[in-house]
Amino acid sequence: MMAAMPRDAKPSSEERMLVNKLSVKDARHLLRLEGGELKLAELGLQLVSSLVVAALTARAIIVGNATVWHLALPMAGEYSGVVGALPFLYVASRHPELRQPAMQSIRLWIGYAAALAVTVGVRSYWSHTPWQEQLAGDAGVAWRWVADAHMQWPVLLAFLGMVFQLPGRVRSLYEYGPPFVSVRLGCAMRMLILVLAGFGAPWVFANSTRATWFVWGMILLADVGALWMHCDIQRRLRTIDGRAADPRVLIQIPPRKPDD
Repeated sequence: MMAAMPRDAKPSSEERMLVNKLSVKDARHLLRLEGGELKLAELGLQLVSSLVVAALTARAIIVGNATVWHLALPMAGEYSGVVGALPFLYVASRHPELRQPAMQSIRLWIGYAAALAVTVGVRSYWSHTPWQEQLAGDAGVAWRWVADAHMQWPVLLAFLGMVFQLPGRVRSLYEYGPPFVSVRLGCAMRMLILVLAGFGAPWVFANSTRATWFVWGMILLADVGALWMHCDIQRRLRTIDGRAADPRVLIQIPPRKPDD
């Protein structure tokens, strides 16, 4: 006959709240998805990368009159880095968890190529222009839209920053197990802010430049805020685990204690 659980039984240490509505267990899971505990060098790299991209984007606003829609280009660069690198990461690591994302990336590239071919073919038919000339002309227009606003450098840096982060996430996949998460929290927060502010700011601000600066500031705040939240969670978990604040040590998940 099973003994009844005491009414005043307290939640386990993993179920108690770490901060606000985030439990210790959920915080550990979130940190695993974010690639584990950030080392000092990794934190510095991500912070410097975010600040440099923000600085180059600010220069594009001042010098090239970049608009709110130009601010989406660095995120497009990061997305291209993920989609482009995943098949190579799977070939290099052969981890079964990477097979599905790699196949999805290949299907995406095939879909993009098909959509581009159809678009160029239709425009070539309407304008009675050979498809090679139509493709070159459209590519030139797209490049001038980016280059005239001086956005090619923040896009390139965002692309490289994402590519360099992915091997660390594969390492975390081997250390902590699935699922594999290629995009960190800051990317998701920036995308949400861009969608909301990008459509709302032009209506709130009569001046388009002010709207662009507002969205730029919100994106930077989201990126730095995500890093701060990551560091705050890992600091609180260190305190619970009784570990020193050594940034060189990855997060240590204490073994589960047997029930009494």
